[in-house]
Amino acid sequence: MRKLILVTFILFFAFLASGYSQSLNLRLNSSFYTWKRLDAVPETLKSATYTTHLTGYQNMAFDLNFGKWTFSTSLQTDEDVINRNGRGFSYRFYDAFLKGSNLFNVLDLKLGRQYVSAGSGKGTIDGAHFKLKLGEKKEYQIIGYGGYLTPLAYDFDKEGYKKKLSENFLAGGQFLYYGIKDLYAGLSYANKNRAMEPYWTTRADSVFNPMDYYVQPESQANQSAGLDLTYRLAKRHNLYGKLYYDFNQKRIFKGEFNGSFALNDKIKLSVGYDYKEPQLSVNTVFWVFNYQKYQEIQGGLDYLTKFMGTNINIYGRFGGVIYDKDNSLKFQLGVSSSSYGLGITKYTGYSGESEGAFAYFNHDIVKSFLALTSSLNYSRYNLGNSNSDKVNVFGGTLGLTYRPVSRFSIDAQGQLMTNEIYKTDTRFLIGFNYWLFSNFN
Repeated sequence: MRKLILVTFILFFAFLASGYSQSLNLRLNSSFYTWKRLDAVPETLKSATYTTHLTGYQNMAFDLNFGKWTFSTSLQTDEDVINRNGRGFSYRFYDAFLKGSNLFNVLDLKLGRQYVSAGSGKGTIDGAHFKLKLGEKKEYQIIGYGGYLTPLAYDFDKEGYKKKLSENFLAGGQFLYYGIKDLYAGLSYANKNRAMEPYWTTRADSVFNPMDYYVQPESQANQSAGLDLTYRLAKRHNLYGKLYYDFNQKRIFKGEFNGSFALNDKIKLSVGYDYKEPQLSVNTVFWVFNYQKYQEIQGGLDYLTKFMGTNINIYGRFGGVIYDKDNSLKFQLGVSSSSYGLGITKYTGYSGESEGAFAYFNHDIVKSFLALTSSLNYSRYNLGNSNSDKVNVFGGTLGLTYRPVSRFSIDAQGQLMTNEIYKTDTRFLIGFNYWLFSNFN
């Protein structure tokens, strides 16, 4: 599959050299993050030693368009500037594909590394994806995709491509229908095999003596189908539902329904229901464990109004998770807007007892030039049933965004956290962002 990526790059540069390039959309982000790390668990806090770390991250995303064709990529690199940790340097290509749009007025085509989201089929592949748009108004659409599952590190190292395609792939398709106004319907199928890496371990022989044993796991297999429905009623209410079936387990493993209803211009009601079971892959050790299915219900009420000339949303949320012999509840109340907000959260029941509060405030000190961002949060929770005392955690951030020109900005942010383990855990982040759009014509 690395050859497919190579061919994609060759095609890209061939189109680029042919002079059909029309526009470039480029985003660059470079940030540096510093923190202190505890070297080892000390006998006393006074004997603790720390090392200071500085890590740099670079993110780049660009789209190069030439007619009906676009080359897109999204990548990230990170390196340890001070005190190496692990490999010290790594890179990840999340996308690197060539896309043809509306070819022959019916076809969209993508070749290369890409994220697939087609109903029950989700994952990143090095492969191909197509969409056929049929019908007088293109109300019938057929999607097909297939390829090698991307290495977990998102790199192009040959170690990530040692497995055969038959052992490590994602393939499937989806049929979409848009023939009824405000209705979307999708029927999907996906087949996914993930090859696991072999490893050495210790096992007991026939007389219970320890011996080294080489484990060669079989591919983890998933095969599923899904139904997705979305309907907008009277341009005010939205309904969404999905149902997914696992062919290997021969049962429904996920069902979901969500609805939002505008009672008037200011009040909106939302309800939801989820049914979930773990989707256990064939040939994994997890089959030997007992597990529970669970159901979840949600409800919420939003009230939109104005305060001091600013649009704000006053909301309340309720959620409940229902297990076979227990349940867990969650409550939220808060106020939010583009500039400020605050809220409280409470958990109770099987998931544990905890409560928390948060607040944020954002403000343009100088409009479109200098902006302030800040947040505070506090939580209190139990570490376990054996500990009756609750742990207190406090955190906060304070940052500035400086934008001397519209295409360039500098972000600086300080972070602080205190808890039972760290009296003061402080970190600092600085980032540089650049955006470029150029039309070559």
